[in-house]
Amino acid sequence: MYLAQVALACCTDASILPSLCVWVSPLFAYYGHNIKMSCRFKDVRRNLQKDIDELKSYGIQDVFVLCTKGELLKYRVPNLIDAYQECGICVHHYPIPDGDAPDITTCCTILEELRSCLESNRKTIIHCYGGLGRSCLIAACLLLQLSDVVTPQQAIDSLRDLRGSRAIQTIKQYNFIHDFRENVAAHLATQDTVQRSVSR
Repeated sequence: MYLAQVALACCTDASILPSLCVWVSPLFAYYGHNIKMSCRFKDVRRNLQKDIDELKSYGIQDVFVLCTKGELLKYRVPNLIDAYQECGICVHHYPIPDGDAPDITTCCTILEELRSCLESNRKTIIHCYGGLGRSCLIAACLLLQLSDVVTPQQAIDSLRDLRGSRAIQTIKQYNFIHDFRENVAAHLATQDTVQRSVSR
């Protein structure tokens, strides 16, 4: 369940979405629909309502926004989250500073919600600013969570094949992916210990 089942399709009309759309067929084969990574707003004047209407026309139901509120303000879309919600799109906002990685607890929460959306056959978007760093990090972690045979480097390489060589942008993100399984195991062990202590 890995690289051969990752499909790529690009939106050919550049006016449709704020940036090139890369649809990743759910890893991803576990689920029957698509995940989109990206959404770039820098240096462009967009019609936000038109863009959101276009997302709705694709059947998008959930969006995972990894941008900080400061970034949304900087890129002239301070009300993006509200606009998504007003159009009936369920927003999962997990702000991660640009170039950074989430803590393991936040990452596990994002992945749990993401898997829940996908298992419920909900069309879902993961987006940060450019769809290369934080979005790819979450997609790589999802790959690692879904398949024990995928190595961290294979997950990174598959996303770089889809998004280009700049996917996974920082050493911190690269290391996070390589340490992901070990950190999840430690996180789960800690949770288990805490739960046993509370139940006593």
